Amino acid sequence: MTQPRHVHFLGICGYAVSGAALVARQLGYVVSGSDEDAYPPTTDTLTAAGIPWVNEHAAANLDMAGTPDLVVVGNQVRQGNVEWDAAVQRGLPVTSEAEFWRELTAGRLRLTVTGTHGKTTTASLLAWMLDCAGMSPGFRLGTTSRDFGVTARLGEGRPFVFEGDEYTTAPWDPRPKFLHTDPQAACVTRLELDHPDVYPTFESYRAPFVQLAQTMPSDGLLALCAEDPECVALKQHASCPTVLYGATPDADWRIDSTQPQRFTVTRSDGGAAVPPVHLALPGWHNVLNATAALILADAAGAPLDACAQACSTFRGASRRFEILGTPGGVTVIDDYAHHPTEVAATVAAARQRYADSRIIAVYVPHTYSRTLALLDDYAEAFRGADTVLLGPIEPARERHLAHTVSTRDVAARIRGVSDVRVVDSSDEALAMLLGEAQSGDVVLCMSVRGFDDLAKRTLRALGERDGR
Repeated sequence: MTQPRHVHFLGICGYAVSGAALVARQLGYVVSGSDEDAYPPTTDTLTAAGIPWVNEHAAANLDMAGTPDLVVVGNQVRQGNVEWDAAVQRGLPVTSEAEFWRELTAGRLRLTVTGTHGKTTTASLLAWMLDCAGMSPGFRLGTTSRDFGVTARLGEGRPFVFEGDEYTTAPWDPRPKFLHTDPQAACVTRLELDHPDVYPTFESYRAPFVQLAQTMPSDGLLALCAEDPECVALKQHASCPTVLYGATPDADWRIDSTQPQRFTVTRSDGGAAVPPVHLALPGWHNVLNATAALILADAAGAPLDACAQACSTFRGASRRFEILGTPGGVTVIDDYAHHPTEVAATVAAARQRYADSRIIAVYVPHTYSRTLALLDDYAEAFRGADTVLLGPIEPARERHLAHTVSTRDVAARIRGVSDVRVVDSSDEALAMLLGEAQSGDVVLCMSVRGFDDLAKRTLRALGERDGR
């Protein structure tokens, strides 16, 4: 009897890698893995799935479930990793997470969502549209879909949706992961400098997107945000038909928004009419995200009436404007925003939805290199908030750069907000929130790693404060 394939994952607790591990398990593979400095929710998900893993890299981990047939290395693994070195020395087959996903999706209709902002929401909504249309798509997302309850699935239909990460593929492969997806249709939501630890200039950041445009199949489709000149400029490089979307007069899918979260789209290509859309999520950026998803769903052959209807039931991705509750009349929202442009869009969405409320924004910058490179962009990022609490910068892999920039540097740049404070810990932030938040207020928590789960801690503490 043939033994099932054994795949061992390094960096198994990353969202993308954990998704690949879960799909491999669904296919009947033997799955094992390791990580370091891992944290929920992926740790809990892997454990619940019965996948053996340890929170430490060591050569012995390779044999925790027998000798692996393949070792998959996540992009957070670094040179000198003892487990990766041991796999190479033993001559075990090694591949990257991105290449493993390409293998898993061979023969599928691959749809890739790329861009600096909005990838997770757009990809999640696209998958939800296709599912509501009865097409049973597979998907690989950067976080948990609140509609599906998972980060990834193989799916039974032909479409497969990728959230196209622009970060590096693996220690030996500096190319962005989205270039490995080989999409038939793709979109670029926005282009701004990000990940300065990898891309020192905007031109270096933009280069892979140019490569994507140049390598699209001739019968493919590339959707570009018409409201971003850098996206529009990709059109001249495209080797396939392009579609511009937005509210600009030259957009091929032109958005007409008459009221928040309700909009119509007029197509210039004579294709199927788009029914009026009622979007569950607030913010103009999400109107753009939804339109991009509609274009890719249309390219996949999904009926647009079902896709438009899906927008009204879409719950969104985990920690993307996720409303956790309203204890004592205080609305608590958890969000992943970590780039100044994302912060500005999230604050604007909160102000749109809660026009008359006091908004207390809690923000934790992510990585010293990003914070320093984008420091001046924080000037207008919090406009619309009434109070801003800034926590310590999350160092991630950059503890050696702690001397280069601080949260107080961010605070000094902020304009248009009269009450800006710096806190040294999540406990200090929680104490301030408990002392000041009143019924009708909105607490908007924004960070990559959750600031010690501050949003949920605030939810619980406010409930206890008000006897709920």
